[in-house]
Amino acid sequence: MAGLAGKSGPPGNQNAFRHGLSRISQRRSNGALNPTEQSVREEILAGLLADKGGDAQISTAVRVLAEIIASDVSLLVTFNQAIDGVIQNNQKARQNPKALAQLDGYKRPLVSSLSGNLQRFGMEKAGKMESLQEIIAEMSDDTMSGQKATRDIATRAATDDDEG
Repeated sequence: MAGLAGKSGPPGNQNAFRHGLSRISQRRSNGALNPTEQSVREEILAGLLADKGGDAQISTAVRVLAEIIASDVSLLVTFNQAIDGVIQNNQKARQNPKALAQLDGYKRPLVSSLSGNLQRFGMEKAGKMESLQEIIAEMSDDTMSGQKATRDIATRAATDDDEG
């Protein structure tokens, strides 16, 4: 029998492949975010809230959903970086389908959850909220423009009558 006592299979096999992504999952379940994850989370959350018209325009449920999405995105970024590091540092993992499937297995449920939450959140942007003063100002500008256009048309008609 080939191999070492107490080990599974020949030396260099990938049966006991270790990658460290479970440590990231454990740290995340404990609620710890590193500075990069925190900045990604804040940036995504700010963008999602802005897309829905700002913090004052959304319900609490939509805000909670936006926070879940932002957390999922920051975790996905961390997983992608960790997976890239594993593949760069472990050349054998690159050719091992079982190892690649295991790495993908960490990311797949997160991507699925993120996709579902984004669909619930809605992809459309909220329209710009205008104050009553802005609406009145636009209406008075339109009225002034309309009066000027009416004067221009009347002037042209009078000029045409004089020429004709």
